[in-house]
Amino acid sequence: MEESSSWSTTTRYFVLILLIGVFLWFLVAARELIGPLVIAGLTAYILNPLVNRISDKGHLGRNWAVLLVYLLFVAAFVLLGVLVVPQLPPLATRLTEQLVDIIVVVEEVAGQPFVIFGSEISLQAILANWPELTQSVTRPDIVIDMFAATSQNLVWILLVLVTTYYLLLDGHRLRDWLFSLVPDSQKADVRRLYEEIRSVWNQYLHGQLRLMLIVGLATGITAMLIGLPGALAFGVLAGLFDIILSVGPLIVMIIGAIVAYVAGSNHLDISNFWFAVLVLVLFGGINVVENIWLRPRIMGNSLRLHPAIVFVAVVGALALAGILTALIIVPVIGSVLVVGRYLYCKILDIDPWPDAAETSEGAPVNSNTENQFKL
Repeated sequence: MEESSSWSTTTRYFVLILLIGVFLWFLVAARELIGPLVIAGLTAYILNPLVNRISDKGHLGRNWAVLLVYLLFVAAFVLLGVLVVPQLPPLATRLTEQLVDIIVVVEEVAGQPFVIFGSEISLQAILANWPELTQSVTRPDIVIDMFAATSQNLVWILLVLVTTYYLLLDGHRLRDWLFSLVPDSQKADVRRLYEEIRSVWNQYLHGQLRLMLIVGLATGITAMLIGLPGALAFGVLAGLFDIILSVGPLIVMIIGAIVAYVAGSNHLDISNFWFAVLVLVLFGGINVVENIWLRPRIMGNSLRLHPAIVFVAVVGALALAGILTALIIVPVIGSVLVVGRYLYCKILDIDPWPDAAETSEGAPVNSNTENQFKL
């Protein structure tokens, strides 16, 4: 049988550039899939340690452990939907009514129209047009658009759930398959890069958990000190919603202001309106301190990045690409720096890991054991 001829250097580079171009084209064409796949990957990444623990400690096969954790996750997801979704229509109605009441109070307190950037804004005109604004939401075309958006979101949710299951079940096989594509001479380096990138994401997850705990405690204690009803619930909500970056704290602020305006303070002798303003100021202050000081320093220390880089990256991602990108931009930067440092050392023919070339017994640090490289 005739032996296959080798490609020339020009042909190799041409094919490599062509493959990179096709890959980039695919990313652009399938960009709407990136968000759900990232969410599925993050969900599987968060649930995977629980799967490993149940599989190891409970003496269950991985398939059964994945099924158990996945069913618990889906049950919690469905339960949340069952408890929250039916409350949305009446909550929206009450929110609209409370907003009208707040505007009326603000108008009575202010007395005069507001002037912003040289433009006069009349609250009387806003209130006069309020019925038309609320009725416009129920127009048939808007209802159809909302239904279409809801259907599309259900498809994305289904994609996330199914992808999460398969990543939990076969993520280690996918990882091993990718490793098998690497030439033998580069396997040790690729495994070491994988280990360092995995460490970056672990540190990011731990930093995010610390932030959620700090924000939850600060919000709950603040709400308790000023006498906001449901202080414990607000602390829990603030901690959980902190993962949604600016949107989560904003939701907690609005709910807190509404509760303050309706119920008033349990301790302070002030009007409900000014108590709502106080809640907005305090909750907003916690959010500002977190975004400007806490998040940059906690994430910077965890990932060995300068706090300014973390702050600019998160704010820039929020402004340019949305919440999901802002959520993962910090560990992505950390991962890029790991790969960049490796490429820099290889280009200059420097050992990327000079202090960990061998163990004390003389064996390579980059062990290929299964436990070291579990997802």
